Amino acid sequence: MKRRFRCPIQTKKEFVVEVLSGYRTEVVARQHGVSPATLSKWVRQYQDEVGDLMVKKRDEAEKLKADAAKLAELQQRYDSAIKQLGEKEVELSILRELVKKKHPDWRQR
Repeated sequence: MKRRFRCPIQTKKEFVVEVLSGYRTEVVARQHGVSPATLSKWVRQYQDEVGDLMVKKRDEAEKLKADAAKLAELQQRYDSAIKQLGEKEVELSILRELVKKKHPDWRQR
């Protein structure tokens, strides 16, 4: 006699998420060694709970994408500011050298 497949609820919900995200029940069942009938029963049983989780994960993913875009924009602005700062420092050092050449005793006052 075949031994009963015991599986934690969280794992069952993960299988249900796979099915609800578009994979066929038979394929997911075969991958995880579960009967398609059992997996279909789990889908019916946990569909509402997992639907809420999927919406929450989708919202988190969208927020993560928005944060990544904002981070990229801030990084670009930071790089631009650093570049401008470096250019200003070079310009300032050149101007100081020119002032020293024209007025050697200027710094001593």
